[in-house]
Amino acid sequence: MLSKKTNWIVVGIASAIFATSAAAASPSIPADQVGLSKDLIYFVFPDRYLNGDTSNDKYPGYDPRDTAFFHGGDLKGLTGTCSAGDNGLARIKKLGFTAVWVTPLVVQQKPTPYGAGYHGYWGVDFLDVDPHLGTKADLLAFSQCAKKLGLKLILDVVTNHTGDVIAYKDKEAYIPADMLKAKNPAWLNELSNYHNVGDMNSCWGEGSCMQLGDFYGLDDIATEKPVVYNGWADVYGQWIKDYGLSGFRVDTARHVDDNFFKNWSPQINAAAQSVGINNFTIFGEVWDVNPINLMNYIRRNKIQTVLDFPFQRSAAEFASGYSDASTIENLFNYDDLYTTATTSASNMVTFLGNHDMGRAGKIIESKRINPASELLPRTLLGHSLMYLTRGIPSVYYGDEVGMTGTGSGSDQLARQDMFSTKVNIWKTEKRIGSSPIGTGNAFDVTDKHPIANHLKALATLRAANPGLANSSMQIRYAKDYLLAISKKDDAENREYLVAFNNSNKAIKATINTATSKGGWKLLMGKTTVKAVAEKITITVPALSTVVLKANQKIDKTDVKVGKISSELDFLTGYYETKASVTTKDLAKVTFFIRTSAGQEWSSLGTDTNFPYSVYVDPLDYEGKTVEIKADAINSKGTKYELPSTTILIPAP
Repeated sequence: MLSKKTNWIVVGIASAIFATSAAAASPSIPADQVGLSKDLIYFVFPDRYLNGDTSNDKYPGYDPRDTAFFHGGDLKGLTGTCSAGDNGLARIKKLGFTAVWVTPLVVQQKPTPYGAGYHGYWGVDFLDVDPHLGTKADLLAFSQCAKKLGLKLILDVVTNHTGDVIAYKDKEAYIPADMLKAKNPAWLNELSNYHNVGDMNSCWGEGSCMQLGDFYGLDDIATEKPVVYNGWADVYGQWIKDYGLSGFRVDTARHVDDNFFKNWSPQINAAAQSVGINNFTIFGEVWDVNPINLMNYIRRNKIQTVLDFPFQRSAAEFASGYSDASTIENLFNYDDLYTTATTSASNMVTFLGNHDMGRAGKIIESKRINPASELLPRTLLGHSLMYLTRGIPSVYYGDEVGMTGTGSGSDQLARQDMFSTKVNIWKTEKRIGSSPIGTGNAFDVTDKHPIANHLKALATLRAANPGLANSSMQIRYAKDYLLAISKKDDAENREYLVAFNNSNKAIKATINTATSKGGWKLLMGKTTVKAVAEKITITVPALSTVVLKANQKIDKTDVKVGKISSELDFLTGYYETKASVTTKDLAKVTFFIRTSAGQEWSSLGTDTNFPYSVYVDPLDYEGKTVEIKADAINSKGTKYELPSTTILIPAP
C-alpha cells in the first residue's frame, strides 16, 4: 500500500486464512481444524513470477526497472503449460506445495508518480481482473490448471479499504468530479460508506484510529455497515463460485470493525457451500506478535484463523541462534489461548518472512551476527521448524532460491522478480545458497538450490508420514539449544520424535517418550540412537534437524488424573482452566461447560499438549455459575473422567 506522500509501498498487514466454519466442516475434518490444516502454501506475487503475455505490458504503470511499478508477470506466466517441467504451477507442485496463495487480482487505481498497484492492494474495480495481470479467461485457465494439478487456490482479499480516490478540503471529504464512478460495484462510490477521518499512518495501537482512519491514505470503508459487509459477501462470494477458490487471506484484518467477520464469514461459507466447497478457509492478517492480543481476534472477533506473527518472531530468533529452545517452548505454551470448540493453534498460518517485513534468510541473518557459513544451515533449520511443528506452513515466493533483498530487505525491496530482472540492485543482491542472479533467473537455479531441495524433502517426508503434518504435538525436551517434540500418527498409533539443534555444536540428550519397545527408525538427518525403555538418547549434529519414528505402537499409555482448577488470569481477562493430568502418552484432554445441572455439556475445546488447559471467556457467561468437566483420552482410546468443578463468573 502506498502513501501519497512517499515512494514506499506497504502492502497489506492483515490477512485471512482459508478456513471453513464448523458448520461447513466435512465429517472427515475435526471441528477445530480448517480445510487447509494439512496443506503447504506457496505465497506469490503474479506480477513478479513470470511474464507469460507481453501484450499486457502496454498499460500505464509498467516499468520493470523500478521496484514500485508493474514488472510484467501475469496469470498466464503463473499458470504456464500445466505440464511437468514447466515453470508455472507445475514447478510449484514439484516443490511439494499443495496450495497457492496469490495477492489480490482486482483492478487497481491509476498509477501515481510514486508507484502502481502491482501488489494488488489498491483496488477500485473488485469485479474484474487487473489488465496488467490478464483477463477473467486467464484466471479461469489458472484455476483449471490448479485443479488439474491438485493445488488449492487462496485469494488475497481486501475488505478494509480501497484505492485512494477520496480527497479532502479543509478536512471535509469529497470525491473529485472525474472519479465519481471510479469504483465497482457502485456502493463503493457512496461517500457515506467510508469513515472519512483522514490518514492513520502512525496509528497502530488499539482504539478508534486504527479502525476508522485511512490506512496509508487508502480510503477506509465503514465495515460496520450492512451495505458494506453484505456487499463484500456478494463480491467475494462470486469469486469463489467463478473460480473454485479454497480460501481467502484477508488483508489488514485488525483494521475492520470488530463485528465484521461475524457478519461476513457466514455468507462467504454459504457461497462456498453452494458450489460444493465445504471446507473454505479464511485467515486474517493481524500483525501482532503478542498471543494475548492475537487470541481475541479469533475468539471474540470470530476470524476463523490468522497469520501467526508470534511464531514468525520466535522461529526467526531460534533459527538464528539469537535465543534458545525456551523461546519456542514458551511460544507453544501460549497455544491454549487459541483453543475453543472450533479453533486451535494448529490452524494458524505460520511463516518466516513475507512481503511486508522481508525474507526468511534476511530476517534470520539480522537477528544475530553469524559466520557467513552458518546462514544457509540456519535458514534450513527455520524451515524445518515451520514444516514439522504445529500450524499451516506458508513460504514466500523466492525464499526457495535464497532471495534476500537489498538494504533493509523489507517491503518493496523484498518483492523480487523470479524471471530475469531489470532492477539493477536485485542483480547483485546476496543470495543464500547460490551466487547473485545477475542476468539469470530463479527458475534455472531451482533444481540445484539447497533450500528448494530441502523444502521438497520436507514436503515428501510429510506426505509419507501424515502424523508429521500438523498433528498432535507434545514438547519432550527444551533445554539450552535443543528442542525435541513428539508427534503421533493416529492411524498407526506410533510416535515420532523430532529434534532441532540451533547450536553450532552437536548436542547429546536423553529424552522421555511414550514408546518403550521396538526401537526407532531414522527418517531425516544424522544421529546415533540408544533406547532404554521409554527413554531415548540421541546426538543431534550442529544446526540440524533429526526425525525418528518408533517401530512399534505407543505403549506407555497410563494416565493419572486429578482435579480441575479455574481462576481469573489477569493478563488475558479470561478464566484459565487447568486439568491435572499426568502421563507419558500423547493424550488429549477435552473440556466441557454447562450453566445448569441437567443441561447438555458444550465443548470448550481440546488440548493436545501438556500442561492441559483452556481459557473461558467471562463475556460468554456473565453473572452465571458454570460447571466445568474434562475427559482425558489416551492413545488406546481409554477415557479418564475428571470430576467437575464450578465457578461463579461475576456480572459486569
